[in-house]
Amino acid sequence: MTSNENYSEAFVWIWLPDETQPVVAGKLEVDDGGGIQFNYGKSYLERVNDVNPAIPIYEPELPLKAGVAPLQEGLSMYGCIRDAAPDAWGRRVIINKKLGLKGVGTDTADLSELAYLLESGSDRIGALDFQHSRSEYILRSVNNVGSS
Repeated sequence: MTSNENYSEAFVWIWLPDETQPVVAGKLEVDDGGGIQFNYGKSYLERVNDVNPAIPIYEPELPLKAGVAPLQEGLSMYGCIRDAAPDAWGRRVIINKKLGLKGVGTDTADLSELAYLLESGSDRIGALDFQHSRSEYILRSVNNVGSS
């Protein structure tokens, strides 16, 4: 990773059905091999009697269970989390913003997967967002570079 920022963990926040504020669902962490592991938070798993109980992020891949969820063989990141990450265009926008790199020679591998999750805007499709904090949700807006 070219950037000097620390992207070793991220907290996954989720909007539950009919809610206007997200809650923290769990934590992503980079393991020793460079893979990204997920663990649901205890407070999230304990929402069984709440009006809006916990729901799995994606049942086949991340069922509601305590402990680190196993990655499918050959993957370094859960597919359902990767689906919430920026696409190729969004990655190039983030690289330009963070590293000042533009054009054909730009390599999207210059930043880690967690960097892309944490640097993307909160105004996304889907019910997930990624934050540095487990206790404070901060809405991140995307400033259009070069827009008038």
